Amino acid sequence: MLELTAADIADLMHKHRHELLRFLSQRISCTDTAQDIFQETFIRYAGYGGKDSVENPRAFIFRIAANLATDYLRSHSRHTGPDLEAAENDEAEVGVQSALSAERTVMSQQQLEQLVTALDDLSPKCREVFILLKLKHCSYAEVEQRLGISQTMIFKYLTQAMRHCRAKVGDLD
Repeated sequence: MLELTAADIADLMHKHRHELLRFLSQRISCTDTAQDIFQETFIRYAGYGGKDSVENPRAFIFRIAANLATDYLRSHSRHTGPDLEAAENDEAEVGVQSALSAERTVMSQQQLEQLVTALDDLSPKCREVFILLKLKHCSYAEVEQRLGISQTMIFKYLTQAMRHCRAKVGDLD
């Protein structure tokens, strides 16, 4: 299996940038979120690793982007939908959620400790990009402006950080 290089991914990003951003903007109706999903699409594609088994990279990245957009819309509607109040008032569900919540809290604390250790292994710039994007939820444009580095470098740093953290902690999404 051939390994994807940063140059391969950068070429693909450049080639489909406008088309993919237009596609995402139409689905999401928010240009900042569309930009973030665009970047996340290529991070996922970079994590896939097997370019020789992808017959149509364009279709593959559009499928990744469509799935990420759907996930975003589901998450966004869940946080703003009226069903949230009804679920919170259901006593049986609250009891189950409490038990699950305690277990999740312990697991989350362990993962957080592993993540902090993994982040300490990264270079300062790589760590800062990861923290701004994934923990502080800054947009790529904000990170570019704040750190004074190109979006290509932001992508490279984030890809490096995500690969390292996934190897140390597991899936961070």
